[in-house]
Amino acid sequence: MNKIIRKEQFSEKVFLFDIEAPLIAKSRKAGNFVIIRVGDKGERMPLTIADADTDKGTITLVVQEVGLSSTKLCNLNEGDYVTDVVGPLGNPTHIEKYGTVICAGGGVGVAPMLPIIKALKAAGNRVLSVLAGRNKDLIILEDEVRANSDETIIMTDDGSKGEKGVVTIGIEKFINQEHIDKVFAIGPAIMMKFSCLLTQKYNLPTDVSLNTIMVDGTGMCGACRLTIGGKTKFVCIDGPEFDGALVDWDEMFKRMGTFKGAEKEEMEHYQDHIENVSGTANEKFTTDITMDVEPTSDSIDVLTDRNAEWRKELRSSMKPKERTAIKRALMPELDPIYRATTRLEEVNKGLTKEMALTESKRCLDCAKPTCIEGCPVSINIPSFIKNIERGQFLAAAKVLKDTSALPAVCGRVCPQEKQCESKCIHLKMNEPAVAIGFLERFAADYERESGNISMPEIAPSNAIKVAVVGSGPSGLSFAGDMAKKGYDVYVFEALHEIGGVLKYGIPEFRLPNKIVDVEIENLKKMGVHFQTDCIVGKTISVSQLEQSGFKGIFVGSGAGLPNFMDIPGENSINIMSSNEYLTRVNLMDAANPKTDTPINLGKRVVVVGGGNTAMDSCRTAKRLGAKVTLVYRRSEAEMPARLEEVKHAKEEGIDFLTLHNPLEYIADENGAVKQAILQEMQLGEPDASGRRSPEPIPGKTKTLDVDQVIVAVGVSPNPLVPKSITGLELGRKNTIVVNENMQSSRPEIYAGGDIVRGGATVILAMGDGRKAAASMDKQLQK
Repeated sequence: MNKIIRKEQFSEKVFLFDIEAPLIAKSRKAGNFVIIRVGDKGERMPLTIADADTDKGTITLVVQEVGLSSTKLCNLNEGDYVTDVVGPLGNPTHIEKYGTVICAGGGVGVAPMLPIIKALKAAGNRVLSVLAGRNKDLIILEDEVRANSDETIIMTDDGSKGEKGVVTIGIEKFINQEHIDKVFAIGPAIMMKFSCLLTQKYNLPTDVSLNTIMVDGTGMCGACRLTIGGKTKFVCIDGPEFDGALVDWDEMFKRMGTFKGAEKEEMEHYQDHIENVSGTANEKFTTDITMDVEPTSDSIDVLTDRNAEWRKELRSSMKPKERTAIKRALMPELDPIYRATTRLEEVNKGLTKEMALTESKRCLDCAKPTCIEGCPVSINIPSFIKNIERGQFLAAAKVLKDTSALPAVCGRVCPQEKQCESKCIHLKMNEPAVAIGFLERFAADYERESGNISMPEIAPSNAIKVAVVGSGPSGLSFAGDMAKKGYDVYVFEALHEIGGVLKYGIPEFRLPNKIVDVEIENLKKMGVHFQTDCIVGKTISVSQLEQSGFKGIFVGSGAGLPNFMDIPGENSINIMSSNEYLTRVNLMDAANPKTDTPINLGKRVVVVGGGNTAMDSCRTAKRLGAKVTLVYRRSEAEMPARLEEVKHAKEEGIDFLTLHNPLEYIADENGAVKQAILQEMQLGEPDASGRRSPEPIPGKTKTLDVDQVIVAVGVSPNPLVPKSITGLELGRKNTIVVNENMQSSRPEIYAGGDIVRGGATVILAMGDGRKAAASMDKQLQK
């Protein structure tokens, strides 16, 4: 929460705000922007920083009421709080001594132009400023601009102030007056386009600032991608300032109208949005399941001792043949027709008590349990299962939490069939593996719903501070282990909610947010501190963390940069990354009419990809009313998605079009996608991953009529964090290079998860966090 210190009204719909944000005020530079959110259901809105006062710890923003989010902000007053302010974001303006520079600001564009004017003047330039607006009420910050400029021209469309005419008249007047070396233009897109058309006639380099629609502002979604110089750029990462001569202005105008219809509809229900600014109360968990025995008070050593008396008695209570004769439990599920209409109800309902007790009997309690070898976080699998078998469900949860920070999460989303269950001894007997994931979920859910949540043993405080960058699975796992070892742990998260990909990437029908929230609350009870809206490398630097006394840093910032295919028409309206689509729906709840974030709901949706994220995207689109086709370039046998996810998608009515790959997208007159041209494929020889490589069949294509495309072809590490850390060795696609102990080229910095792997599962990321915690602990205790 950030307090509004000052509010000033420039005109009927233009306001200035000074907002408390000391870290941003200290680190911002000319050209940076912030993401603002008003209310728990608010949209993430980008606004360029107009000024900052490091003594007061405030930043200055100038806002014009143009839509729902800006109107809600403008209705706040001094003393009110803005829900979230995160930044500074974007690359700062490149400032040098050019010579004579024209700075043209249109309307509220004067506000972000002001710090540029100041910086250019401080660098020794002669600064000529043009302020333009439709009328005198839209001429803002005139005194400040004049104070920092050598000359200033005022232009208004109606002649109510200064000279009558548009901004280009003022620019050309200066050009004809003297030699100009550089031009900057900030304002409405149409104003910047025509400013660039003018300056191109005089061969003057002109930089513009593009503040297109963004969701997160950190490069995670790709919503702000735009063709610059023939190549796709992300405005929030590569900009926001570009050479105006290289901008595809027609594409920008069309993209700016992406959510025009949705935003108009939201404004028609403005009062509903105002009345729904608060979040819902935390849900109370209850369970009908009861334990038939008194909860044990045994220590973790006894609970995990294979030679404990209770464990020996349990093994002898049934013969191995009796155990192997038991059929594997089937997970109860919601009806496919019903569940395809609800995105908030979990598909898998969880094992009943009787099912869990029976399934636990299938475990042979092996002397050398290979299942543990398959678990990246080394859960003592037989011990937690045997505790379920003897009815000690709380003890089973305690065993899980001894090594796993997120057991209820892992029980839902981990690919057990490729890890722990793939090592189960039952498979060697040609029988299905023990349902380890189902049982893990059962124990974790019982503990939560019973209200008897235990805390792992915490070592006495050692007064050593460690920082965690990112609150995804690797960061949370690292934080939990370090807290247990007695460290003072601080987690810094760029988004406004804790959980990383667990919140923005996985739909609630697979992993309800309330489950993630409870796991996070448990970490808080262990002493872990969480700071949202803080981007390490932007809001605060690694060197500042070290100066603040942090002795170790773990980077778990994930792989949030979406991949695109770089094919014709891919920047058309309503073609979005799976990151953007799932973030809008999962994190921002855009499909809920009472929230502010807009979304266009497709009726004929194509999802490109074959992984779990593609399954999440197509199943989400189905629940939002679309006819969905999944397009994958290989055959179904090569799909990397979990078999369970493929099964669920098919049951819910998703059409699978395998051995096809997008070749081109065709847009309508408004720039919105209307057709997907697909190349028919065939499988060739295996590639490096062992899967057969897809090859195009010459001359064979298929055309689909579509109104929305979701691209789920992988992600890459976001360069924002790793590139901000000096002396850090980076690998392919900006991954952080680490040794076998997860230690980077800077000894005090460790890393794990997708920022190291480039893309992996939740449980592999958690394993990295655990390994890094053990290694850092050894280093810091030397």
